[in-house]
Amino acid sequence: MTRHKLPAPTGDASRLPRLFALSSSLAILQADATVRLMPFQRDGLPRAGWIIGIKPITDTASVHGNHWERHPRGDEILTLLEGSLRVVLAADAGDERELKVAAGESLVVPQGWWHRLEVRQPGLLMFVTPATDSEHRLHRPHDLET
Repeated sequence: MTRHKLPAPTGDASRLPRLFALSSSLAILQADATVRLMPFQRDGLPRAGWIIGIKPITDTASVHGNHWERHPRGDEILTLLEGSLRVVLAADAGDERELKVAAGESLVVPQGWWHRLEVRQPGLLMFVTPATDSEHRLHRPHDLET
């Protein structure tokens, strides 16, 4: 195997190749096509770009299963690396669609569609989602019965 040396750094040290764990960091795809890394946390998200991350899914609470979410600024990609999910989608209030997602499968949630997730088998979920303007509303199962 031929080994190649990396070029000498020229300026910004953050632009050097580096290893990181996508399960403990968020990769932010910025408008200038660069990637910024930040710790995986709910607060303090960037105000622009896209977020890529991997999170363990242990139960429905770990995937905000008690509320609906939608992204008015763009599509979301969900890739199930391990486990199984039930994804409930709705273009507007009412009219729900259900998809069962197995390990190795991906789903594009269209821009503006309400969605919520239910964990059927624990595992790992990778997501690519717009970093801004997500909307949430509480899921009230009893509302569907009236």
